[in-house]
Amino acid sequence: MPDAVVEERIDLAKFGPVQASLVAEEPEEPMLNFILGAAEPGAVAAGHLADAVEWLDSHGVDYRIPVTPGLAGSGATEDWLNRNGYERSAGWMTFCRDASPPGIAEPPGIQIHELADSESETTFSNMVAEGFDLPGWASTFFFDLPDQAGWRCYIAVDDYEVPIASAAMLIHEGVAQFGLAATVETARGWGCHAALLRRRILDAAEAGCRVLFGESLERDPERPSAAYRNLLRAGFKEAYLRPDWRLPRLAAAPY
Repeated sequence: MPDAVVEERIDLAKFGPVQASLVAEEPEEPMLNFILGAAEPGAVAAGHLADAVEWLDSHGVDYRIPVTPGLAGSGATEDWLNRNGYERSAGWMTFCRDASPPGIAEPPGIQIHELADSESETTFSNMVAEGFDLPGWASTFFFDLPDQAGWRCYIAVDDYEVPIASAAMLIHEGVAQFGLAATVETARGWGCHAALLRRRILDAAEAGCRVLFGESLERDPERPSAAYRNLLRAGFKEAYLRPDWRLPRLAAAPY
């Protein structure tokens, strides 16, 4: 990771409650360049959001600003973004469910292995980067997740023990967050995502979690999402849509 930080010019800056992340060598990758905390109290009134935007603009990168609806500062943030020429782009749907048993059967021909500490961490991190169409070096972001407190990481393998999918779960104070689900192209449509959802739901329940949640890109009739369908099949319910705000020149660019 230290080599990637220097070579890719990765940086992070904090402005009050607002955090801006930058990968200067990937200026057209909004998944890697973004602002968090834009709807936190004081983010607009104290000028923190404006400072974060100015910092990213000075590096010439394309970036996104996710805004969670219903927070105390959401309205002021959306108003500021509108006044400064930003537009709502594709957002992320948040799904929630309780820890009741999953309503999906275990798919045949797929086995799920939970990683122990740093076991198979390279396979896991490479699969996540590939699945999200990130550059190869970005795998270093996920390399040590199996070693981090609260994280549980999984690999799906076929009958020949070949890794074909990955997923992770972060558990904190009775809440389980699902993420980093990725499947290699040749195994898509086999049921890997459903198998990984099923295993994580069971493990979250065993760990005493009360609330489980995950995300998927918002529903798009022209681009049906298997992940979206699988979350609904697994008993998750749509909770709220969190849009990303981007400048018009960026809004049409896909993730």
